[in-house]
Amino acid sequence: MRTSSRRGLAALLLSACAFVAQPSGAQEPEGDEEPLPAGHPQVGAQGGSQAAPSPPRGSGGSGSQMFQPPPDSNEEDTRLPAGTIAVTLLDGDNAPLPNTAVTLGILHNSVAKGESREHKLAVTDANGVVTFANLEHVSGVAYRVSVVKDGGTFWASPFGLSAEKGMRVSLHVYPVTHDIETALIVSQVVVYAEMKDDRVQFEQALTIYNLGRVAWVPDGVMLGLPADFTALNGQDSMSGEGVTSIEKKGAQLHGTFGPGQHTIDFRWQLPYAGEKDVKFDETLIPHVAVMRVMAAASQDMKLIASGFPEAEPRTDAQGQRILITEKQLRRDETPLTRVHVEMLDLPTPGPANKIATALAAFGVLAGLGYAFTAKKAAKPAATSKEERARLLAELEELERAHRAGDVGPKTHERARRELIDAIARTLVAAPRAE
Repeated sequence: MRTSSRRGLAALLLSACAFVAQPSGAQEPEGDEEPLPAGHPQVGAQGGSQAAPSPPRGSGGSGSQMFQPPPDSNEEDTRLPAGTIAVTLLDGDNAPLPNTAVTLGILHNSVAKGESREHKLAVTDANGVVTFANLEHVSGVAYRVSVVKDGGTFWASPFGLSAEKGMRVSLHVYPVTHDIETALIVSQVVVYAEMKDDRVQFEQALTIYNLGRVAWVPDGVMLGLPADFTALNGQDSMSGEGVTSIEKKGAQLHGTFGPGQHTIDFRWQLPYAGEKDVKFDETLIPHVAVMRVMAAASQDMKLIASGFPEAEPRTDAQGQRILITEKQLRRDETPLTRVHVEMLDLPTPGPANKIATALAAFGVLAGLGYAFTAKKAAKPAATSKEERARLLAELEELERAHRAGDVGPKTHERARRELIDAIARTLVAAPRAE
């Protein structure tokens, strides 16, 4: 009975959120209309563009269950004295929430003292209002209002205070559930893969649509990744939603997903040793309605996602070829829980590449040998200084690229060791006057 009810609810949700997916045969959207992972190239559309419509309001069918949450707000108010914050807590119907604890977070940030935090706690009155007075209204001090309820946290956007007027904050707080089966939740998954030297880099976007009136706090809900994944990182949203890396398991969701839309961007990597094919599985969170898989591709490469349509070639804004396939669930389909992806016929180093690498290595060794035997006849000391400065700049650029994820750990370690050895040689070769 429990399984049947889950499938029934999933079918209802998939029907209710048909706006998440484009109709079959729709043109590729352009620009920001397509929810892609942060930093990955936009896909050039062929023909017109069609944005996904807004969810229907109010009347009839499953659309009547889609709740449109009222907006929160931070607004300066000349009627409030400088250094004052007036907070109004409201429910989903804009009714006041009395006798509710409110936390005011205060962040101090200065060059002289660094960063420090403090908190003030107060309780709303019968009208759902609480006032914080005599606060600092200087640069370097930021404020944020939050409410904790049943394990969920509701945040207002952070702000600073003006020296002339106060701030009025309206924050909506909703009932909380930890069970996704009691919340109107559906999601969309986008994954983009790209070869990067000694690893495959994945950029991923998980968009969660909460169509109901209850906030969802996930407990142990995870996007399962291959056991050998590495370097999973992402930045939490302004409201605290994000993912936590769980070693050998995947990306675990955290935060409070209130009514509305929430997008989490993150990236991760798989080790790559030049294999012709790369295959991996991803276990999805419940109630995925749409999933799109994309990969930067060479001319001969193939992209296969089990149960998905055949991948189609596209060209991004930089002229790079990519392959795209997408699965859009219908009401009568079993919810998507797992996907198997294969990237086949990847370009691998051939004999010509190996010969060129060997010749290049021989050339480097020969050059070092010549430099060693000729060091007594070297140019003035400025030559060693200039070479050392160039090598230090390369080392700095290498570290920057490694932190950004553009250089893998093996390549980073090898290149770093070679640069440090080269820098050491400039010190040995340099005259004492240097």
